[in-house]
Amino acid sequence: ALEAKTRAVEELSRELDEIRSAFGAEGMQQLQEFEAALKQRDGIITQLTSNLQQARKEKDEIMKEFLELTEQSQKLQIQFQQLQAGESLRNTSHSSTAADLLQARQQLVQHQQQLDEMNVEIRKLQEEISEMESVRNENIIPQSDEKDLIIAEKERVILERDCSVTQLEDELETSEKHLRELQQSDLESYKNESELVTSRQKERMSSNEIMQLMGTVEDLQKRCHRGSMSESDTVQKMQGETERKLELLRAELDEMYGQQIVQMKQELNLQHAARVQQMTEQHHAELELLKAQQLSQTPTGSAAEVGALNTKIRELQETLEQFQSMHEKARHELSEVAREKVSLQARVDGLLQELHLANDKVEQVSHSLLSQESQQVELQQLQETIDNLRSELSAAQEAAQEAETKHESEITNYKIKLEMMEREKDAVLDRMAESQEAELERLRTQLLFSHEEELTNLREDLQRENFLNTENLLNEAAIKHEKALDELRAGYEEEVRLLQREKAEFATERDELLHQILGLKEDLKMALHSSKTDKLVQQLQELQVELEELRKGGEERARMETEMHTILKKTDVLENQAKEREQHWENKLKEHEQEKETLIQSNNTLKEEISSKITKIETLTAENNQIQQQVAELREEVEKQRTTFSFAEKNFEVNYQELKEEYKCLIEAKTQLEERTRKETLEFEAKIASLQSQIRELEESSNMEDTTDKAVIEKHSTELMEKLNVTLNEKESLTGRLSEVTEQLMFTENKVGQLEEELMKVRRENSEVIARNEILEKELEKEQEITTEQIRGQDAQRKAKLQEDEAALEPVCSSVDHHIQIQSLQEEIKALQSLLQAAEHERDAILQTLELNRLSQTPSPAAVQSSWEGPVEGRASPQKSSGSGSSRRKRRQRSKQERKVGSALSESREERQGEEKEEAATEEERAKSAAEDEMQPQMERQVASRSGEGAGKEDSTDGYQGDGGRGYISREVGTHMYLLQHAATVFLCLFYSICLNDERACEKS
Repeated sequence: ALEAKTRAVEELSRELDEIRSAFGAEGMQQLQEFEAALKQRDGIITQLTSNLQQARKEKDEIMKEFLELTEQSQKLQIQFQQLQAGESLRNTSHSSTAADLLQARQQLVQHQQQLDEMNVEIRKLQEEISEMESVRNENIIPQSDEKDLIIAEKERVILERDCSVTQLEDELETSEKHLRELQQSDLESYKNESELVTSRQKERMSSNEIMQLMGTVEDLQKRCHRGSMSESDTVQKMQGETERKLELLRAELDEMYGQQIVQMKQELNLQHAARVQQMTEQHHAELELLKAQQLSQTPTGSAAEVGALNTKIRELQETLEQFQSMHEKARHELSEVAREKVSLQARVDGLLQELHLANDKVEQVSHSLLSQESQQVELQQLQETIDNLRSELSAAQEAAQEAETKHESEITNYKIKLEMMEREKDAVLDRMAESQEAELERLRTQLLFSHEEELTNLREDLQRENFLNTENLLNEAAIKHEKALDELRAGYEEEVRLLQREKAEFATERDELLHQILGLKEDLKMALHSSKTDKLVQQLQELQVELEELRKGGEERARMETEMHTILKKTDVLENQAKEREQHWENKLKEHEQEKETLIQSNNTLKEEISSKITKIETLTAENNQIQQQVAELREEVEKQRTTFSFAEKNFEVNYQELKEEYKCLIEAKTQLEERTRKETLEFEAKIASLQSQIRELEESSNMEDTTDKAVIEKHSTELMEKLNVTLNEKESLTGRLSEVTEQLMFTENKVGQLEEELMKVRRENSEVIARNEILEKELEKEQEITTEQIRGQDAQRKAKLQEDEAALEPVCSSVDHHIQIQSLQEEIKALQSLLQAAEHERDAILQTLELNRLSQTPSPAAVQSSWEGPVEGRASPQKSSGSGSSRRKRRQRSKQERKVGSALSESREERQGEEKEEAATEEERAKSAAEDEMQPQMERQVASRSGEGAGKEDSTDGYQGDGGRGYISREVGTHMYLLQHAATVFLCLFYSICLNDERACEKS
């Protein structure tokens, strides 16, 4: 048995080394603590085994000495009978002499000396028996101390886990969640292994207790021969005592298994709390990602709006920093509170240790008092026996002379009685042996089967509860996630409505300001030759300043409202978190108090059991010397039990090795899955980085175009009053461009419809894939049930291990990640649709403003004639070039989109990279052509302005402004629609690639 234990310890140490390489620093600390606890338990077990072996050796030596003494006493009895017979013969014969009398006296003196020696030896044996009892008591005391130590270690482990959980809650990130789940599964497997080891140790302890009971039965059999009580009474007492011991053993086993159940429930509760925290953190991370995506995907209407948004972003960043500082302060306060709680728990642990020490001292004092009382009682009994023996010797000497005549008749009577008694003894001993054998076999079978059935039932119940809890948590998290998304959608829709209202108000204000500007211009026409021009210019400047102030005030109001909403939401979230943490700590304190009460009750019960056991040991030691004949039979039975236990241990080792191999295979599969997931994440990150770089380049190009336009406007601000003849041509070009923009928008709407159809197809395919996955899961569950029913008959322990491994593999192969990815892609597509709708609304608003400008800009007939005379010829070429540039752009965009869709569904990653390079080149060409198209009309305008100085300065300013604004707006609308189309195609490509990868992974699994 010791060799098997050493082998098992070596195998466990190897497994621990392998697990250390797989885990991190935190897992190493926990493993080291568990190793220390196991080493302490192994040391205690080795000490107990050595003590038991020494006690058995001492028992064997005492038995040998006792047998020798019984043989000597029997020889002395025979010699005494022979002497009595000789004396009777000598007395009957008249030839008795003085020499014979002297010899008889010498023999009597010798017998007295021998009796004294026997008394001395009996005292020695009694002293050895008392020493054995003290050794047993000492063995019982360490067992209780071991239980207290184990309880203290478990409490310490629980406290350390709580501290580690509080520290890890602040440092968790999305990339570390999967690793921690795997670590938790490995810890669960390790805990189950430790539970198996503890169950083995308990089985061994039960076998040791059975051996101790066998020894006590032997002692009782010996005592039965020594006592003066009747054999029927002794048999009844033995049966009653054996029944009491069996009941006590059953109660102890029930208590031990109850403690195991409590421990397993506590561990499941801790796992439940950790998973809840992980789900909440995932929820917060997803909300932040959605916010970031929506902020990044908001369309930028113009340079002024971009500046306003940048200012808003900066202010929001400042508020975020402030809230982060507040959050850090709250974290520091919570850490201080946690430290105070840890210090209080340490004080409580110290007080508990002091209580344990005081209880140990009280027990030692009680044991010492009991030992002293037992010694005094034994001394009194020995003195009484000595007095009785002395009186018996004197009576024997006096009655020896009187009993000589009756000796022969009594000898015959005694021989007859002895024969009758021996027959009765043989019959009673045979009955006792048969009854004890039957009871022992019944107890063995009951203990083995009940232990295995209880373990299997408990594990199945716990696994069911764990599975139900996980499903409930997933459902609750999904419901919460959907509610939060709905709330965010409603909030964003309200914000969009408010922005639209503000835009409408600003549009009305613009119209009013334009009317005011027109009135001012008419005033300027009337007062060109007057001296009030300076005042009017100053009034215009003041009005422009007021307009800018009004715009800033509106932006600041919107920003302040959004900030107030965010601050209120964050404060509510922080209050809820603080309340949840306070409730969590209160529940933990209540649990600790309940555990303390249970420990106190268990200590009291253990004390009572120890006192009852001490009394039973005293009674057993008083009756242990009455049975001798069944020692050989019981030894043979012990050897049979050892052989059976050795066979069972060998079978268990074989099963353990098979489970080890299966565990290694599962670990290899797990590593492969982790490598595959890492590769996929790296590929997705590379794709995202390339997309972000493209978006930045496009933004830079748009910013450069804005800066060039502003520079041209500033240079030609002095010449705006001289360009009236160009207005009609520019209006015609604007109408052409507007028609092109409308065509582009119709094309984009058709494309959006196609994309929506494709999305519907993809959703249908996803629903089919989900249905297939559910069917496969049901089939797997059926197969698992069939395999479990087949394996139950073969080996219960193997079944438990396989279920744990399957439970560890289920989260890896589950389709939850697939559903989450599909939901995230659907949300992104919805966001793209909302962006397209916003672009259409902006287009409608731009068209309305252009129509208002047309109505307000009706020129005079003289200006129309002057504009039709000369510069018409010069404006023909720019219109053609602009038309050809727009047709080129359309063709390139269509070819790009067709290439992207085809490559996303058929070609590989290298072709995608080549297409991205081609896209970058085409975008550069597009930017160059747009710049040339914009420079040509500017040069022609300069020529027309130099040739056409004179009559219509004011109308020319209005026409130029309208043309420039409309061109700028049409360019920005085109670029915005192009970016939206590009993003939609990219997201479709990613969606198809993710679906294909998920289908391949499910097929492989």
